[in-house]
Amino acid sequence: MAGAAEVRLKPLWVHNRKFIGSKQNLLSFIAGVVEERAPEARSLADPFTGSAVVAYHFAARGFAVTASDHLYHNYVAARCFLGGRPGEVDWARLAGLLAALDRLPPVEGYCFAEFGGTYFTSENAGRIDAIREQIAAWRAEGAINEQEEAVLLTSLLYAADKVANTCGQYDAFLKHLGSEPYHEDGTHLVDASVYKPLELGLPQVVESTVNRVCCADADVLIDEIEADVLYLDPPYNGRQYIDNYHVLENIALWQKPRLHGKTRKFARDHLKSAYSRKAMAGAHLTRLIERARARHILLSYNNEGIVPDEVIWAALERRGPVELFTREYAIFGNGAGRSGRRPIVERLFYCRVVG
Repeated sequence: MAGAAEVRLKPLWVHNRKFIGSKQNLLSFIAGVVEERAPEARSLADPFTGSAVVAYHFAARGFAVTASDHLYHNYVAARCFLGGRPGEVDWARLAGLLAALDRLPPVEGYCFAEFGGTYFTSENAGRIDAIREQIAAWRAEGAINEQEEAVLLTSLLYAADKVANTCGQYDAFLKHLGSEPYHEDGTHLVDASVYKPLELGLPQVVESTVNRVCCADADVLIDEIEADVLYLDPPYNGRQYIDNYHVLENIALWQKPRLHGKTRKFARDHLKSAYSRKAMAGAHLTRLIERARARHILLSYNNEGIVPDEVIWAALERRGPVELFTREYAIFGNGAGRSGRRPIVERLFYCRVVG
């Protein structure tokens, strides 16, 4: 990124967003198992990449990484942070474009009308409109390439997430704009950052000639990828990620669909995951493991998952000997708008594939 420092922008790291199930605090745990059980590994596939922190961790350490997610806003961020080729982005120029975007005044567009006063202040919603429209215009004119678009969009998505009026996900917004952040009983009324002006940052990326980033369903992609390590981190409960992040998906796609209900969601059945449906999750996970082309399989699945342990063990043991590694850690999420931490047990199932 030589030359980017000429324009002063905050550095933006892959983990600088709120994401349910992010493994940022478990990277040393996951990497430790890979180092101990697969010391020869030089490639890793992550078909449920989500926030992309695991893929980024290994890409930054020289692994050839394949990262994918079926949600477009996750794909855009993964492409930004680890999908670029050396020389594909002029970082000094791009920093200048980000600075120009950051100076745009708000406009009363789609986000202003649909999300102003709910998920964002009206001012920040209008700024999202202005920035997103300019990125779309630059891309349509050929002024930026696909990778540069991903970087600019990621900066916007992360900035929007920072000032969103939520508890870290978008299934609903906090309904007390204008209030103090917390009620005296501990109820989270409004995010403390929601009143701050949206501010774009400069993504700190890993550029490589060998990484691959896709927007694809893991059930389809599994037949197209091969790696030393297959890292699986599927959804583990009934809460759909598209419901939790529909606002960011909407901004990333910028198709301006009709929205419904108080929570302003678009029609999204085609983006819902079988892995969040109890009746289907076990069969889909079993088929995924059966078709995996890797010497080592790692499955992250905590103790609150909807797939029974016996189904997981049976699927993995058909591929080779299995070990279980555990780590207790705290997550946010007591529900009912209350902020707090509760302990869960992260389980990492490891299988050395035979044959």
